[in-house]
Amino acid sequence: MLTCPRYHQRSLDAQERIRAAMEFRNDTAPYLIYDVNYWLFGDLPENIPPDYCDADPASMIACQSAKIDRHMEQYDDCYIPFLMPWYGTGVLASGFGVPVKFQPRMDPAVDLPPLRDVGQIRELRRPDPEKDGLMPRVLQTIRTMRAATDLPVGVTDCQGPLTTALQIVGYDKMIYWMHDHPGAVHELMDKVTDSLIDWVRVQKAAAGQRADDDAYVLGIKLPSGSGGVWISDDDCVIFGPELYREFVVPYNSRVLRAFGGGAIHYCGTATQHIGNYLATDGLTAVQNFTLDRLDEAAKMRGALAEKGIIYMVADFCVGDRRIEPYFEELFHRLGTRGLLVASYIAPAVSLCSGQYAASRRDPQAMGQTVEAAIRKYNRPQECDGSAGGQEGGR
Repeated sequence: MLTCPRYHQRSLDAQERIRAAMEFRNDTAPYLIYDVNYWLFGDLPENIPPDYCDADPASMIACQSAKIDRHMEQYDDCYIPFLMPWYGTGVLASGFGVPVKFQPRMDPAVDLPPLRDVGQIRELRRPDPEKDGLMPRVLQTIRTMRAATDLPVGVTDCQGPLTTALQIVGYDKMIYWMHDHPGAVHELMDKVTDSLIDWVRVQKAAAGQRADDDAYVLGIKLPSGSGGVWISDDDCVIFGPELYREFVVPYNSRVLRAFGGGAIHYCGTATQHIGNYLATDGLTAVQNFTLDRLDEAAKMRGALAEKGIIYMVADFCVGDRRIEPYFEELFHRLGTRGLLVASYIAPAVSLCSGQYAASRRDPQAMGQTVEAAIRKYNRPQECDGSAGGQEGGR
């Protein structure tokens, strides 16, 4: 496990608290007040450096480092500091030729996919991390971060095979082709999966990481021995279980196995995939932004608990009046054992009824209010029964 010397003991202590939850030995849930977001969504415009995503990572390093130091002074949660080379969610897709747009004070985003015909899948070639798309910029940022600071450096945002494939061909064509050209879609998924594994390996080598360690799922460090990779799988929520079982589960499993296991993240509700997640080889954790659908979260959490898989429940911070009721309901429905709780502080947005509304809040005050609510309700307890058995273990 790579740690910053300044925060070495705190990082080790946090890792052990998370490990206890992953092994279902915890009485209270480890938690994170995540105000160290490396992405730009949800932050106030005046707090976003205009050159944050430039090729020169100096601004990115300074901004992330300041957030880390401020957080470590204010909280004693389970956050483990690291730097993130952040250039949006389309870095691997950019290696396949997908354009990425850089808008002022916004996260980089993929443009329209260039691939038009199913026959073009055969022509796709594996990207060269030192030459193609934004991949060289990420590698240079990793090397610069290591040289400039004493903080560990993670791999860039890790979209899974499904999302990357969708970025390359588009949602409409991908879904039609799953029905009309399943062989070609499997060929696409195979190429994307191999490229993703290679890409993560190259980044880990540049960052000085072990292949089976140092995975930060949306900033949450997996303990050593729990796997070395995480993948984002947000598009799972729009697929039915049959298509997902055929076209996604085998490829997610291949990625996780390549790094000794790891975590899957998604936003929203994906209870249709409970069986698919349980059938995913190497899955050690699920991290889910619930969008305040705690009833659906309880179903997923309960099924995972029965198999001894930790559920990391997360959301961007709800509206001020909802903060205390949210955490009271969360712990009542989900209990504490085998659970990790993360609240992401985003002062420019407020989660309300499953949607984000514009807001303007003080991030320090938000964080303190959230932590007080977590501490009030985070006590040894069983859930209300909707989450199934919590006493599962490996």
